[in-house]
Amino acid sequence: MHVAYREDRERKHTLKYGENCRRLYQNTGKKRGGLWWTYVLTLVFKIGVDITFVYLLYHIYEGYDFPSLIKCEQKPCPNKVDCFISRPTEKRIFTLFMVVTSLVCILLSIFEILYLVGKRCRECFTSFHNSRQVMTNTLSSGSTLMESNSIKLTGKSTPETPAPSYSVAIS
Repeated sequence: MHVAYREDRERKHTLKYGENCRRLYQNTGKKRGGLWWTYVLTLVFKIGVDITFVYLLYHIYEGYDFPSLIKCEQKPCPNKVDCFISRPTEKRIFTLFMVVTSLVCILLSIFEILYLVGKRCRECFTSFHNSRQVMTNTLSSGSTLMESNSIKLTGKSTPETPAPSYSVAIS
C-alpha cells in the first residue's frame, strides 16, 4: 500500500514538473524512513501480542495441561461436583500447536528485526565509509582540486533546476 502511494506521488510530481525533474524517491519499493519504522514497530507489536497470548494461556490453564476431570464447587452447585471436560487430549494438542506456532512467530519476528537493523547499520557504515573514501581521494588529488578552483573562477552561474514549462507557469 505504501509503495503504491509513493509511486502515485512520484507520478504526480513528474506530471507537474516534467520528465527532467528531480525524483522524490530513489527507489519507491525500498523501506525507508516512516515505512521502515512502521514495519519494525508492527513487528514489535506482533511479538508483544504473541508473548501475551502464550503467557495468559499458560497461567489460565496452569501449564498448557487440560485435566479431564475438575472438582467444581461454585454456585449453583450445593456441594463438590465432578465436571468432565470433553475431549481433553484434542484440546491439549490444539493448544500446544497454537503455543508452538506463536513461539515460532516470535522467533521469526525477532530474526526479522535483527536482519532489518543489521542491514540498516551496514548501509550506514558503507555509506559513511564510501563518503569518507571519496572525500580523501578528492582532497589528495591535485587535479580535482585545480578543476574545482578553475570552475569557480569562470564566474558562469548555471541554474541547477530547469525553468518551469509553459503549463506550470500558467497554472
